[in-house]
Amino acid sequence: MPVAGEKERGPAEARSLPDVASPSSATAPLPPRFWLFVAALSMAVLIVYQPVWNGGFSWDDAAHVTRPDLRSWQGLWSIWSTPGATQQYYPLTHTFFWVQHRLWGDIPSAYHLVNIVLHASAASMVGLILYRLAIPGAYFAAAIFALHPVQVESVAWITEIKNTLSAVFYLASAIAWLRYREKANVGAYALALGLFVLALCSKTVTATLPAALLVIAWWQRGHVSWRRDALPLVPFFILGVAAGLSTVWVERSLVGAEGAAFDLTPIERGLIGGRALWFYAGKLVWPV
Repeated sequence: MPVAGEKERGPAEARSLPDVASPSSATAPLPPRFWLFVAALSMAVLIVYQPVWNGGFSWDDAAHVTRPDLRSWQGLWSIWSTPGATQQYYPLTHTFFWVQHRLWGDIPSAYHLVNIVLHASAASMVGLILYRLAIPGAYFAAAIFALHPVQVESVAWITEIKNTLSAVFYLASAIAWLRYREKANVGAYALALGLFVLALCSKTVTATLPAALLVIAWWQRGHVSWRRDALPLVPFFILGVAAGLSTVWVERSLVGAEGAAFDLTPIERGLIGGRALWFYAGKLVWPV
């Protein structure tokens, strides 16, 4: 009960109050049970995706992983300096392929194992974020993210490391951002921004991160503060828009993304976006 003269706080305001002793604090020590969950979840991912270890290269893996012209030092330079040298300008993803090829050559099981480890790491980060936000069922949601059948393509297809790698940087940036918002720590802000850049260099769909962070702020307090929430995210939005426009230009002008599927009107694109929400919601329930 509030004391005299004190205004009673609503649920959104109560969620926003930092408390270093509560799970919602981004700096609170994690309990042993969280680390036990991470260990169990990682083991479950390794077991469930074990059949992937026996898979080989498939479909366009040859265009990304085993291309001889990209495996040299000159190829590494081209990955970063020459948009169009790769099918998509995701330089960090292709650098990751380059490093792996230096380590284990054309052994597909090694690439698959790296993808599985990245996915397990991303799932653990999902659990951490939801735990920090005091979301009921955080562990269950992280387990769904880790083991849901819709994830199989991203984990089992070597080329799709762009999804698992970018997810790790995307989620790590979000974790650093939550820490920054709680303590106004400049180092945490710089880390969040740097990780966001790495995510964009892995796959530009991660440009959605600043919007997601604003949604979190709104959910916690019931409103978005320009000074506290939106203004610090301006550099994120600028980088995200720049990366998105760059990807559109590269794929249309250099890679040759043409045809009816690329000539949709804004209204048609909006309708497809609306349908996609229901499509993925349906796949969550019935992934066939």
